[in-house]
Amino acid sequence: MTISTVKDVPREAVVGLFESLAWSSARYPERLERAIASSHTVRTLWDGEVLAGLVTAISDGAMCVYFPYVAIRKEYQGMGWGKKLLESALAEYRGFHHVALISYADKRGFYERSGFVREDGKDALFFREGD
Repeated sequence: MTISTVKDVPREAVVGLFESLAWSSARYPERLERAIASSHTVRTLWDGEVLAGLVTAISDGAMCVYFPYVAIRKEYQGMGWGKKLLESALAEYRGFHHVALISYADKRGFYERSGFVREDGKDALFFREGD
């Protein structure tokens, strides 16, 4: 297994990873490719030619960072690779004032074990345009 910081990740590899997790973003391959390439930080986990995981960060480079994608193929989950990949990305943002992500309820324990906490009085809000 290899962790890489190269942003130029093949589109088909990213789409395949997202499809393996049944994530809706996989339906927008061009936009997904642009999102990955435009991220402040990209960390990928490779098992040979297989993209086993991905973490991206959007940041202002000084105070705030948000992790929109933390994705590990199901067959690699529970082996510690997701934690290593996330820790690799978090190391770049040590000391930042706001470090955030949005978790699905069934994955919250993973993020809590990685140091994330739910803060009282704060909620994630989403804007939906013309659903």
